[in-house]
Amino acid sequence: MKKSTLLVLIIFLLAACKSTSSDASAITLNQVLSALKEQQLTIKEAKSNNDDILGMKLNGVRPSSYVLDGKKLLIYIYPSAKERKKGMEDFRKKTENSNTVSYKYYEVNNVLVFYVYEKDLNVETENRIQKSMNRLKESVK
Repeated sequence: MKKSTLLVLIIFLLAACKSTSSDASAITLNQVLSALKEQQLTIKEAKSNNDDILGMKLNGVRPSSYVLDGKKLLIYIYPSAKERKKGMEDFRKKTENSNTVSYKYYEVNNVLVFYVYEKDLNVETENRIQKSMNRLKESVK
């Protein structure tokens, strides 16, 4: 009887560990930053404003905040793509009745990135960000 109880306990613990672990193909913040730098994008770390609608916590994750060409770049790193999708749903719910400044967003695996360009979108910068995201997609295939 004790062996079967121990076996059940071990199986339960292994299942619990598996369900809480992050996605094996998860992208790290360093990988995102490297991909951006490969496209000659100069980003500087910035302090995020917790009260700002773009920069708020989404699905329990606060973004890493940067400045790119004088514009805000927010990078959310989630444990999995499923959690990232929940983060985007959270964003949509929180902003559905709000007027926000202009932004572009990018989703790759477990990463959600917002480029807040406000009024003037620099097409060259946007293309470089998109190339960075495409490169990240290719790296996790």
